[in-house]
Amino acid sequence: METLTINDETWKVESLQVKLASESSEQLGVYWNYFHAGRADVPTRWIHSVSDTVVLSITIEELGRVLSAGSEAAQAP
Repeated sequence: METLTINDETWKVESLQVKLASESSEQLGVYWNYFHAGRADVPTRWIHSVSDTVVLSITIEELGRVLSAGSEAAQAP
């Protein structure tokens, strides 16, 4: 886990930014190399548990679809 996004009105954690391993980055289509680890913002509603690892309540394929749809929406004029 890298950073938290916290709603400043409710003080609830809305998302976690996680550092991805090379295999996960490849599956999600996120840039990764030895000097720059891929990262993804994951909403807390998709997180099952957090310890040394983040366990998702959705599949990697579902996460990839959501992340790619979000990046396309962010790039739209």
